[in-house]
Amino acid sequence: MLNLWIFSCCLLCLMCAFTASGNVVLIGRNVTLSFEDIEANFALPIVGPGKCGTLYVAEPLDACSPLTNKIISNPNDTRHPFVLIIRGGCSFDEKVLRAQVAGFKAAIVFDNETGDLVSMAGTLFLVWIHAVFVSKVSGDTLAKYAGAADMELWITPSYENPSWSIIAISFISLLAMSAVLASCFFVRRHRIRRARPSAPHVREFHGISSRLVKAMPTLVFTAVLEDNCTSQACAICLEDYNVGEKLRVLPCHHKFHATCIDTWLTSWRTFCPVCKQDARTSTDQPAATESTPLLSSSSSSSSSSSSSSATTLQIVPSSYHSPSVSSPQSISSILHDQHSLQSESSINQPYPQDIESSGNSSPS
Repeated sequence: MLNLWIFSCCLLCLMCAFTASGNVVLIGRNVTLSFEDIEANFALPIVGPGKCGTLYVAEPLDACSPLTNKIISNPNDTRHPFVLIIRGGCSFDEKVLRAQVAGFKAAIVFDNETGDLVSMAGTLFLVWIHAVFVSKVSGDTLAKYAGAADMELWITPSYENPSWSIIAISFISLLAMSAVLASCFFVRRHRIRRARPSAPHVREFHGISSRLVKAMPTLVFTAVLEDNCTSQACAICLEDYNVGEKLRVLPCHHKFHATCIDTWLTSWRTFCPVCKQDARTSTDQPAATESTPLLSSSSSSSSSSSSSSATTLQIVPSSYHSPSVSSPQSISSILHDQHSLQSESSINQPYPQDIESSGNSSPS
C-alpha cells in the first residue's frame, strides 16, 4: 500500500512537471494573433508542425449537453473543424467528449474568469481529439473570428530545451527509486523488530518513600563530635560541613547532608552509605566504628567461649601451680598442669573394693 502511494505521487509529479504547452495562432489577411495555451492531459497530444483548422463556437457554449452544430466530415477539406467552448457547468473531459461526438477534431476551452491557465484533467480514456485551454481574453478574441472562411487557426506544440526534460526525468526517477528503497528498508526493519523476542522485564528500583525519609531526625551542624558518627565531610558529596547546615541522622546514627541522603534513599539505595545498614529498620545498638567487628554473632560466640575457658581455668587450685612461675602462664602450660592434676587424683583415689575391705576389718 505504501509503495502504491509513493508511485502515485511520483506519477502525479511527473505529469505536473511535463504539462505540455503551446500556442494557438490565428492567421488572416491582415491579422496574426498568437495565444498561449496548455494541452489537456487526457486528450490526443499535438505533434509535428501542428494542426490547422477553422474555428466554430459550440452550441450550447458550455458543451454540457450534446452539441447542436454537428460537423459532417469532408475528406477533401484540408482544414479541420475546431470548436470553442467556455469553462464551467461540467467537467473538461465531458465537454471534449461531446465535441468529439459532434465531429470536431479539436476543442479549445477558454476560461470563464480572469486568471492563470490550468491543466485540464479528466478520467475518460475515450477522447482521441486535441484539446487545449486558453485564457478568458484569448477566448473572447477567438470568438470574434469564429466561422470566418478567410481565417486559419493553428494549434502548435511548444519546442522546449530537451536537456531540461532529461534532467527532470532523471531527478524524478532517482526520487522514485529512493522512495521505494526507503520504504523497503523501513518495512524490513519493522518486521525484524516484531520478530525479535522482547527483553525480560527489569524490575525498577523503588527507594524509600519521601514521607518516611522526612520522618527521620535532623540536626543543625555546629562542630565535629567525638562519637565516631559525625565527621568533617559528607560521605556522599564529599563536601565539608558548614556551621548551620541541616544534617539528617539515620537509624545507624551516621549523619549526612539532608539533601544528599534524601536523594540517596529515594532514588539510589535504601541503606547507609557508610555501614550498609538498612535505613528502613531502626536499631538500638551503638553506632558502628572502626573497632566494631564485621560479624557480631561470631564475636559474641568467641567472647562467650573465651569467658567459659577463663571460668574453667579459674577453678584450678592455686596450690598445684608451679612455684617457680610468678608471671601468668600460657594456656598450653595450664592445660598440661590440669591434666597432670587429674592423673594424680585418679591414682591417689582408693578403689571401692579397698574401701569395702577396710570397712569389714574395722572393729565392731
